[in-house]
Amino acid sequence: MSTATRTPPSLDPLGAAERFVSLVTRAVRGVAFWTAALLPLVLVAGLLAGPVGEQLEVVGGAIALNAVCALVGHGHSPS
Repeated sequence: MSTATRTPPSLDPLGAAERFVSLVTRAVRGVAFWTAALLPLVLVAGLLAGPVGEQLEVVGGAIALNAVCALVGHGHSPS
């Protein structure tokens, strides 16, 4: 057995904040990635169904949202 004393884990608020920010960043990036991947399918289905095609603001907003999600989620690695 070792006679060395164990030091208690230090509470580093800055390190905890950095881990929290990293976790939130990865989550937002992942959601944006999958939204950018799946939103075009929903948009095409809506256009084929008919009612969405009548509202150009909705289509334009969905395309803009897809572009923003593609930019935000670009660095996501699904692994």
